[in-house]
Amino acid sequence: MPEVTVTCPHCQNKLKLKSPDLLGKKVKCKSCETPFVLEADGKKKSKPAPNEYEEDFSDFDNSAMERARRARKRKGKSGTKKNTQSASTKPAKSEKKSEASLPLPLLIGGCILGLLITGGLGYFVFTTGSSLSAGQSPANKVKVPQKFAKFSPEVGDIGAEYPEGWKVENGGGQGGVQSWAKFISPDEEVTISIRGNMAGSALGSAGLAMNQGGDADDIEPPVVGIHHLMKRKFEDDYSNYEELGNYTLLKTKMGDACQSIFTTKSLLGGKQQGYRVTLLTGRVQFNLICLCDPAIFDKMRPAFDHVVNTVHEK
Repeated sequence: MPEVTVTCPHCQNKLKLKSPDLLGKKVKCKSCETPFVLEADGKKKSKPAPNEYEEDFSDFDNSAMERARRARKRKGKSGTKKNTQSASTKPAKSEKKSEASLPLPLLIGGCILGLLITGGLGYFVFTTGSSLSAGQSPANKVKVPQKFAKFSPEVGDIGAEYPEGWKVENGGGQGGVQSWAKFISPDEEVTISIRGNMAGSALGSAGLAMNQGGDADDIEPPVVGIHHLMKRKFEDDYSNYEELGNYTLLKTKMGDACQSIFTTKSLLGGKQQGYRVTLLTGRVQFNLICLCDPAIFDKMRPAFDHVVNTVHEK
């Protein structure tokens, strides 16, 4: 009986069959233990039929591989397109980010500068509006005093009449402190103050003694010299003090008085206008100050004149 040689299609191990009757049967290779159909060498191999040991997955594998290749191709194309778009988009985003973001110190400095500019413009508008309406608004709202009350404190040597309803502050008159009084309007926009000065009185008495025996037409009342001396004090005490025109001599309850109109600045920087009056007796000298907004000065002058004419020594 001729021997039949069979080759394992998996590991190429050759087997010798004892009988040709074994051809066509499926066995396990003793070398690789892989099942295969026995076919004699030299014959065309037929496709083995599937059995309990083996299933044909070639069609499945081929179709699966084909689908995988197509998927990879699609992914590669979309990935390339996406990467291209991302590459073209990223610089734009980074540029926008770089344009939008500013250094923190620069941002804070810009905010502060904006606030300063806004505040400056607001102040300019406010002050401009105030200065434009200064000649109208205060003058329209002012209430000129029509009634007056008597001021005659128990302590002190000053007496006068002041606008009724105004606030009164006073002090001094003992312990070597000169008498003083201050009258303040209800809106605190107008003030009238009086203060005694013993030194001024002594100078006035000396001047009066020196002028005795002279020509009456050439002699100035002693109050004029004291008034000139007091000007230096007011220039030191009041900001931007400036007198308007020459002084005026008055006749009051205390005798001769000297009056000057002046302008100055308030504590808040606003302009004020008023009287500076020097009153003199043989024993005491008084300095009287009347102050208000320049827009209402002319309306307030009758009230100022009334107080000046009623100041007296107690």
